[in-house]
Amino acid sequence: MLIAVPLDDKDFSAKVREAKEKGADLVELRVDQFSDTSLPYVKELLLYAKDSGLGTILTVRIPEEGGREVPNREELLWELSVLSDYTDVELSQRGLIVKLYPRVKEAGKKLIISYHNFELTPPNWIIREVLREGYRYGGIPKLALSARSYEDVARLLCVARQVEGEKILISMGQKGKISRVAGFVFGSVITYAFLGKSFAPGQIPLEEMVRLRDLFYSKETPEE
Repeated sequence: MLIAVPLDDKDFSAKVREAKEKGADLVELRVDQFSDTSLPYVKELLLYAKDSGLGTILTVRIPEEGGREVPNREELLWELSVLSDYTDVELSQRGLIVKLYPRVKEAGKKLIISYHNFELTPPNWIIREVLREGYRYGGIPKLALSARSYEDVARLLCVARQVEGEKILISMGQKGKISRVAGFVFGSVITYAFLGKSFAPGQIPLEEMVRLRDLFYSKETPEE
């Protein structure tokens, strides 16, 4: 049950320290939102986050899935995926996944293979197939789907629970907020909270997310 905080590079060191102090487990470097995407600069920030004691997710999101164009994207992913605990690559970038996977695996790191739909929650068979394809490529599948109703949230969580393996499940939007807490019950291993700036609709502030995790998943809570 890990909590990740997406960050751009503004006041990066201060935000990393704050994230750690407030109970985050991981920081997601949203390199597509950085002011400077040169390899030495991004590497320096990645290593700073790791040296702080936090885990890292390296993400250079493509424009089609909510990011922006980064000309040296493949260079960054190739060079830094062996340093980051997780590297997020979109399922639509299958050729890149195939190239990165052996390198990431040899380094003892993990791929997150993400699928975003900002319009709706697709039919159940698509949810299952996205999960299974993510596993076939050797990664942790991440589904971030727009929830138009609570039924959409329930469908994502219940359908995904039927497919074995680590996964990341997010229903985006106001109605989907509950998924960011309840997802752990259905096999989701990472949730995303925000610190200062939200990167996706429905994200919960870090302090509140940590409080909710402690409330519902504390090891000290006696079982009935």
